[in-house]
Amino acid sequence: MESLNPNFKEYVENRIKANKFMPFLGFKITQIEAGEITGELEFKEHHSQQNGYLHGGITSAILDMVEGFAAYSLVRDGDLVFTVEAKISYLNRGMGKKFFAKGWIIKPGKRFHFCEGEIWYENEISKKIIVAKGSATMAVLAKEDLK
Repeated sequence: MESLNPNFKEYVENRIKANKFMPFLGFKITQIEAGEITGELEFKEHHSQQNGYLHGGITSAILDMVEGFAAYSLVRDGDLVFTVEAKISYLNRGMGKKFFAKGWIIKPGKRFHFCEGEIWYENEISKKIIVAKGSATMAVLAKEDLK
């Protein structure tokens, strides 16, 4: 995919730095490509729900971030991205020590980007276990509309 911003990595990195919730969670972006973002989370006790697994709200937040930052990677410098719709399917219990997430654009548009994402862990034999898959619609607010 081609970005409308030749400096998209720097722009996404700046948007990531502006996100105050991500460091609170301990989620880190590990790779930025045009139309695709990956990241990881070291599982800590405060990430768990009542049964000791990764909390669904954290799963949802991480999917929102990787899908949203994937959308940011394709917009012009100064444009903003907002989630307008999200769906998450929880497929397996989040039982890992480290979780990985990836978000990507399936169809970019002038006003909306359609995104997908997944979060997973690797079990003791390095088999990928998908915890959840998501899809989201991200609205693009053009910088000239911000005035």
